[in-house]
Amino acid sequence: MNTYELILSEAYRLFAKYGFDKTSLAMIAKEVDITKPALYYYFSSKDALFHALLQKVCKEIRFETYFPISNFSAVNFKDQFIACGLKMIQEQREHPEYSLLMKEFMIQSTRDERVMEAVKEVVDTYKNGFEVLLKHGVSLGVMGDEDIAVKAEMLTLLIDQIDNYMTLELVFDYERLWRYSVEQL
Repeated sequence: MNTYELILSEAYRLFAKYGFDKTSLAMIAKEVDITKPALYYYFSSKDALFHALLQKVCKEIRFETYFPISNFSAVNFKDQFIACGLKMIQEQREHPEYSLLMKEFMIQSTRDERVMEAVKEVVDTYKNGFEVLLKHGVSLGVMGDEDIAVKAEMLTLLIDQIDNYMTLELVFDYERLWRYSVEQL
């Protein structure tokens, strides 16, 4: 891992743990084992580092990452749909710092329009992606075409709330909720 990637990795961990306001560039530099002035070679400010991390994470969590439409066929549509959602849930379980970082992005989005736009863009990839995927299911003949947009929005809300509730450590049967919701489509 090069220094730039190491800085982003440590920033991810520290912003998730302490939040934007309580994480300093000095803390990040210490964890990376570089000087604070050396950190400025890569990022002009804490804000610039936070935005670089935001862009990296937003790119990684887009709809297409978890629900590659080319993998869905008439034979496997529902099973694939369920499996993709279960993979997301499992990854969230394995990486609790992800949910914490997403909460920090949400908090910062109330203060910074650029963060808000990045978060909205990711949410839109899910809303639009689910709509395209459901229409693909219709074209495959595995589901009806009623209320596609509403179903896409419902699935987007479900994915987001699963993330929120897992962050709060609320005990729900997330896997069963996901399976049930997909079966209702």
